[in-house]
Amino acid sequence: MWFAVTAALNGGFAAWSAGRGEVGSLAVEWSLAAFCIAVAARHDGIVRGVFALGRLVPSYRLHQLAYHVGQLHRAMAIAGMAWLAVAAALAMPSSPIARMAPAGVLAILVVMARTARDRVRPSRHNRFESVHRLGGWAALGILAVIVPVEATRSLPPGSSLAGLLRQPSVLLLAVLVMLVAHPWLSVRRLPAEFLAVTGEVVMVALPGRRALGEFVRVSREGREWHSFAVATTGSEGAGRYCLVIRRAGDWTERLASDVEHGRAPACLWVRRMRGYGFMYHAQAYRRVLMVATGAGIGPVLPYLLGRSPVQFECLWIGRCHRAAMGTDLVDRVLAGGPVTLIDTSRGRPDAGACVARVAHRFDAVFVVSNDVVRDSVARACEALGVPWYGPTFDS
Repeated sequence: MWFAVTAALNGGFAAWSAGRGEVGSLAVEWSLAAFCIAVAARHDGIVRGVFALGRLVPSYRLHQLAYHVGQLHRAMAIAGMAWLAVAAALAMPSSPIARMAPAGVLAILVVMARTARDRVRPSRHNRFESVHRLGGWAALGILAVIVPVEATRSLPPGSSLAGLLRQPSVLLLAVLVMLVAHPWLSVRRLPAEFLAVTGEVVMVALPGRRALGEFVRVSREGREWHSFAVATTGSEGAGRYCLVIRRAGDWTERLASDVEHGRAPACLWVRRMRGYGFMYHAQAYRRVLMVATGAGIGPVLPYLLGRSPVQFECLWIGRCHRAAMGTDLVDRVLAGGPVTLIDTSRGRPDAGACVARVAHRFDAVFVVSNDVVRDSVARACEALGVPWYGPTFDS
């Protein structure tokens, strides 16, 4: 859907520009506009607005478009590259530097696109993030130089700075810079208290509000960032929230090891601007079934241990829950609502079959798990015609 919208929008722009004979002269503006939309589609503040609208308008199709807005990011980025290529080919800048700059930006964007492919991104995620962030900043830096220079060349002699600032390309560049820079202005270094470390998870408390369906981005050194759901264990105290971090991957395993050996970081870098995850839209329904495996209980905990605005039941599937997550947390969860523990130490259950037996009693099913369990639950829900929600790689 997002690729179709992008194709229709840019096709319309191309036809309109061709009809006026201005494809070459408008290509830079269309390119910057496409890049603005691409970056806005990944801006947490804008995505929060889309999710909030989805809570007010409980439409399953609208919710799915919100979850997959990353495809709008992809589609518009590709469109921006295409328009930039047209600008480089048709606008014919006068100076050699001006001719080389669009080619340099395109080369950077091609490398970024290749490292973002679905086939290579999961296995080389750190490389993808570094290339995407540093490459994006480098491309933006080149554009920040070349766009005002070329805009100045197009102005009548004797034009003032105000005239330059009114140029569409310069205005679009300013919006693009603001969209890229704004999330980084909210980064803060916050004191972190590590409440527990088990063989499965690390639990850390940070100052801030607890909220349903939100996630935060955290980092130890300010370079490598990871997203975790805002959770609660019921023991972190007032004015704080918890992150339930599964020990999976090099970053989380190093963090767990450091905590176990007394080298826990005293503070973490946190982006104060939060995003919404798919669990946010559980509030759009009246009766909800929640399915979580292992540490996937994290995004569900604010519903289990807080004042939930929805009626829910929870299936928590895992191996030796108390050993993996801690006895205190499991006891609080069992006391917090209708939760069924399914211990996989006696055999791994068919999650789809478990859901199929009860899903007809609920308005929607939310599953927080790996792709195997998610897809099994999805097939069961689709067979019954029950809306289902689950994580994707970008959620």
